[in-house]
Amino acid sequence: MRRGAAALLATVLGLSAGALGCKSPGAPSDAGAAALSPVPAPAGLIAEAFLPTPDATWARARALVGGSAALLPSSAGALAASLLGLPITVASEIDGGVPVLGAAVEAADGARPRAALGIHVKDGGRFIDQLTRGEGARFRAKPDAATAIALLEPLQGASPVALGVLGNYLLVAETPGDLISLGPYVARTMPQAQVPKEDLAVEIPRAALEGPVLKAARSAWDKARGPDGAPRATAVPLGPMIESALAMLGDLERARLTLVLDENAHLRVSGTPKAGGGPASKASAELAVGDVKPLLNLPADSLVGILVRDRAATRAEDVPRLVDALAGLVEGDLPAAERERVGAAIRAASDARGDWFAGGLRFDGAGPTAFVRAAVGDRAKLEASIQDLLGSAEIPPIKAALQREGLRVSAGKAALPLLDGDVRRVRFERTAGASAPTGAGGAQARKGPQGGKGGPAAQGASLPPSSIELLYLVRDDGLFASVGNDPGAGLRSVVGALQGERLGEIPSMKTALAPLGSDIAFALVVEPLRLVASRLGQPGAGDTAPVVIAAGAAPESAGSPAAFWARADVAAAAIRELARLGGAF
Repeated sequence: MRRGAAALLATVLGLSAGALGCKSPGAPSDAGAAALSPVPAPAGLIAEAFLPTPDATWARARALVGGSAALLPSSAGALAASLLGLPITVASEIDGGVPVLGAAVEAADGARPRAALGIHVKDGGRFIDQLTRGEGARFRAKPDAATAIALLEPLQGASPVALGVLGNYLLVAETPGDLISLGPYVARTMPQAQVPKEDLAVEIPRAALEGPVLKAARSAWDKARGPDGAPRATAVPLGPMIESALAMLGDLERARLTLVLDENAHLRVSGTPKAGGGPASKASAELAVGDVKPLLNLPADSLVGILVRDRAATRAEDVPRLVDALAGLVEGDLPAAERERVGAAIRAASDARGDWFAGGLRFDGAGPTAFVRAAVGDRAKLEASIQDLLGSAEIPPIKAALQREGLRVSAGKAALPLLDGDVRRVRFERTAGASAPTGAGGAQARKGPQGGKGGPAAQGASLPPSSIELLYLVRDDGLFASVGNDPGAGLRSVVGALQGERLGEIPSMKTALAPLGSDIAFALVVEPLRLVASRLGQPGAGDTAPVVIAAGAAPESAGSPAAFWARADVAAAAIRELARLGGAF
């Protein structure tokens, strides 16, 4: 276990610890390494890493986690000594006020990246003596002539990782070879870098983005594709988006990841497009962005909220792919006339709706209900296009496909008192189709929970309902829809939130979402503790601890190029609960 933890420490910090792209040749180096001149970057450099204040960052991390974290070592030096299998007496020699450095390179054989970590010690010579001399010696020092690294070899057993000392840096890597190839760069060159302000930072250079990083991403996507190179039917809607993302990834000048710890945890990722108007520059300029107001206008009891913005031109480009996705459900293919009919309905709906939609999820004692509000550009056209889309269920090939799945779709008006507008109902019913479950797991089994005599409630609760209803309403101020356990209540809730209780009136939600600004293309907020409580049959219980994930593009400004960004903000209470649950296994 200790060996695995030490290897993880070396690899993760080597890959995830710092932004060193802005070099400062005139910055002072530490005294012990002053005579060690910088060396060139190793071939295949993927990332440079920096943890500016190890002791302070570790203290903040322990405070965030709370609980059992109080039993962990109180200093970064003691933590490192414990993980690396060093005597605790040398912990005081590790300097927790000087940056920990790391570097990672691409492996020649295509395996996982190789990394090395540099931990500053107060005096390299004294540190070696404490480990190799006296009755308590546990290591012997073996100098490497080519690099001047003093390799530390255990006198008994095996060390969890490869260790060495160069200047005033304790070097850590998975193997001695990695230590020798990467250690000089970490200990001799990286101390000259300008120190970033964040607790943890990583910068990935252009060569890595258009090389090994893009290669790994493409390899993962290829595994999800069919044997003929075309996306499988289930991946058709995602295919264009993924291909576009890969094109943008290879067109970035640099990418940067940072972590800041305060009362909560804040993760940031940014990417700067290359000059020249490539795919990344074009995408950053065309990305639909705006503020977080539609998310704040969701009902106050939303446990999950999502906001997505897009442009009409982007939606138009997606129409053929959506038709392909629908056609993929049909045996053979849709005839040309039917494809055109479906495409025209999707195209009309795309043209008629606005540039954003927001959705949420609520729980009551019986189960979940989802709801959506979308901007409307042309109300009459949108109403007609939705009817045309629902009518597509009667196209013979599509109807036959639904029948094979044991499904029937019907639509009509719904009576929902005290709600202005023409509410429509869409019902999805499971029939006795070829793939519908029968016997003990089929329709007869589903009747049990409702009647109270068909078996344990827990067993019945796990079975899918025999029908699902979706209610929707189109008005000038939005398209509203709800589906789930109580779609009527969900529809009233999302409509009423415009004048009633909204997420934006909850202090914790307002505080969590306010920093997102006005450059948002996507935002997701989740109340994990309340969501878990609701799933356990305790709706309304659980502490408020929002987790926010968002992405967008900052526009080009004076002296600052356009850049993509993504962020995740996690409340301390959610971190503590995750740590508590993790400690239970």
